[in-house]
Amino acid sequence: MNILLYALAAVLAGVFAIRVPLADRGDPARRAFAVLCTTVSVSYAGFALYLLPGFGWFKYVNGGAAAFLPPALLGVIEACFVPADRPRDRRLAQLAVASPPIALAFIVVDALYFYTTPRASEPEVVLTVYVIGGLLIALHRLWQLHRASSDPAERARVGYTLGLASAAVGFTGLEALVRAFVSETNDLPLTIRPVVVQGAFPPLGAIFTSFLLYFLAQIITSWRLLDMGVLYARLAAVVGLTFLLVGIDALAAGMLFGDYPVHGFFQVFMASAIFLLAYDPMSKQLETWAARVINSRGQRWNEALGVADLALARVISMESLRTELMDRLLGSGRVRAAAMYLWDAERRAYRLDSERGVHEDPPALQVARQPFADGFASGPFVRVEDQHMVRGKSAQDGDLQARLQTMRRMNADVVVPFRSGDIVLGWLALRDADDEGFTEVEVARLAKVVDRASVILENLRGFEQLKEEHRLAALGTMAAGLAHEIRNPLAGIKGAAQYLQGSARDADDAEMVKVIIDEVDRLSGVVTQFLDYSRPLHVEGKPAKPDQIVAHVVGLLRAQGVATALVEEHAADVPEVVVDAGKIAQVLINLGQNAITAAGPTGRVVFTTRLATLRDPKARQARAVEFAVSDNGPGMTAAELDKLFVPFYTTRHEGTGLGLAISRRIALAHDGELDVRSSVGTGSVFTLRVRA
Repeated sequence: MNILLYALAAVLAGVFAIRVPLADRGDPARRAFAVLCTTVSVSYAGFALYLLPGFGWFKYVNGGAAAFLPPALLGVIEACFVPADRPRDRRLAQLAVASPPIALAFIVVDALYFYTTPRASEPEVVLTVYVIGGLLIALHRLWQLHRASSDPAERARVGYTLGLASAAVGFTGLEALVRAFVSETNDLPLTIRPVVVQGAFPPLGAIFTSFLLYFLAQIITSWRLLDMGVLYARLAAVVGLTFLLVGIDALAAGMLFGDYPVHGFFQVFMASAIFLLAYDPMSKQLETWAARVINSRGQRWNEALGVADLALARVISMESLRTELMDRLLGSGRVRAAAMYLWDAERRAYRLDSERGVHEDPPALQVARQPFADGFASGPFVRVEDQHMVRGKSAQDGDLQARLQTMRRMNADVVVPFRSGDIVLGWLALRDADDEGFTEVEVARLAKVVDRASVILENLRGFEQLKEEHRLAALGTMAAGLAHEIRNPLAGIKGAAQYLQGSARDADDAEMVKVIIDEVDRLSGVVTQFLDYSRPLHVEGKPAKPDQIVAHVVGLLRAQGVATALVEEHAADVPEVVVDAGKIAQVLINLGQNAITAAGPTGRVVFTTRLATLRDPKARQARAVEFAVSDNGPGMTAAELDKLFVPFYTTRHEGTGLGLAISRRIALAHDGELDVRSSVGTGSVFTLRVRA
C-alpha cells in the first residue's frame, strides 16, 4: 500500500509538471511550479522503487532529488506571491547553489562507505537535516509574506499555502525521524519491506504534498481562491460516513462468527445495502451541517444563489429582475454593493441600469465595449486574477490594464456577463463585503444564476421592444394623417402670403409677409421630415465606392458656397460596399452641414473613410466601412450628447431636430450604426459604419 501511495504521488506531480506550464510557458510561476513538481515526482518515484526488494540503490534517486526540494519550493513561493518588480529572497540563490554539491556528496559518500548500513547513515542524516532545514526556510518566507500582505484575498491564499506546506513538511520530517531508527535489509520480502522501511508512521507527508501541489496548480492556473470551506466540509462528511461504515461493518461482521453464519452473512449484506442506499442523502446532509460550521460564509452565498435561482422563475418585469437578483445577493452578506450594466443602443455603450448597496465611490455611469469586452472571453472577470496577470509577465498588456481599470471604476471584484449566445447583453458587477475574494466554485455558481437571468433579460427586452414597435407604429399612423392635415392649410397660408407680398404698401409690410413665408417653409420642411421619419424606411442596396460617395457629398456642400475648409481622407484598402448610395449621401450631407455650422467659417471639417468593425455586440465584430465626419468646433457637453438623437431635439433655431434621428434610422436600416464622440473645446466626430 505504501508503494502505491508514493507511486500515485509521483504520477500526480509528474502530470502537474507537464500540464500546468503548457498553457503559458513564458509565465515564471508556471516554470517554477514545473521544476517543483518534477523534483517531487522524481523523489517519490525513487522512494517507491526503493521500497521494492532488490532496488535499494534507488534511495540515491530519492535523496538526490530531495536535495533540490528547498530551492524548488522557495522558487515557487517567490514566483507566485512576490511581484515581478521586487527583489527575490537572497536565500533562494544560496539554496540553489548549495543543493547540487550536497546531493552529489550524499550519493558518492553513502554509496562508497554506507551502502550496507542497516539504519540511517551519516550522509542520510546530513541530507535530511539540510532538506528539512531548507524547507523550513521556505515556510518562514511564506510566513513573512502572510504577515506583510494587506490584501485579504491574497492573505487568505498565502495562509492556505502556508498551512498545507507546513503539514507536508511536518509529516515528512516526522516520517524521516521515525525511519532513522528502523533497521532494514535489502532482502526482506515484498510483503514486509515497504512496512519496515516506512516505519510506524503512515505516509501522510506524501498525501499533504499532493494536496499542496493541487492547491498551487489551481491558484497558478486561475489565481482564484479555492473553496477550502467546501473541501473541508466534504472531507468532514466523508470522515463521518467512513466511521459510520466501519462501525456498521464491525457490528455486522461479529455475527459471521456466531452460531448462525448464514444469518450473519445476510445481516452484513443488508447493512451494507442500506448504507449504500442512504449514502447520497446522508452525505449531502452531513456536508450541509459541516458547511454551516466550517464554511458559514460560503454556505450563506450558496443558499442565496439557490433562492435567487428559484425566484427568477417568477420574474415578469425588469424591476422584479433587479430585485430578485441583486437584492438577494446583497442579502447573503457576501456582497457589499452590486451594479447592473445593460447595453444601450443609443449610446453604443453599457449603461448603468441600477445599483444596490454601499459603494465606496460612485460606479461608472457607462462602460465602453472597447476595450473592456472586445478582445476578451466573455467572462466572468475576477479582479484578483487580473491583478496577478498584471504583476507577472503581462504587466505591459494595455488591454488587460484597461480592463482592470474599468473594473476599478465599476467598484467590482467580480464581473459576470449577461449573455445571449456569444453576445454580451450587459454585466453584473459585485463588490465583496470583506475583501477576501470569491472562490472559483462561488464564481461558477454565480455564473449559472446569471445565465438564467440572461435568458429572462433577453425575453423581457424583446417583449419591451415589441411593445415599443407597436406603439411607434400606431403613433406613426396617427402622425402621418395629422401631418397631411397640416400641409393643406400651410399651402393655403403660403399662397395667401405670396399674394399679399406683391401688393405690400411699404417695406415693413413686405418684411412681415416674408417672415410668414419663411416660417411656413420651415414648418413645411418639419412636416416633410416628420413624414419621412414616420414612414417605413426602405433601402435599395447596390455596390458603391465609399470615396465616390464622399466626393459627391463634399461637392454638393462646396456648391452651397461654404467658407469652412472641407477635407477628404480615404484609406487605401477600403472596398466597395453594398448600400443605398442616396440614403448614405443624405446622412453624410446632414452630418456635414451640422459640422460646418459647428466649425464656423474659419473651421475645418474632415471626411474620412476606412475599414473598421461594428461595435454593437450583436454584430459579432463584423467587418465594416466607416464614414467619419469630424470638426474642430466647440464640441458638446455630456447632457447634449444624451439627447442628440432624440427626435425634435435641436440646439439651432432653424433646425428641426429630426436630421440625426433620420440619419440613425438609415444607419440601422443598413445593419450599421451611427455614433458620436465629442468633448467641449476639441470638437466632435460623427461615425457611420455599414457592413463591408
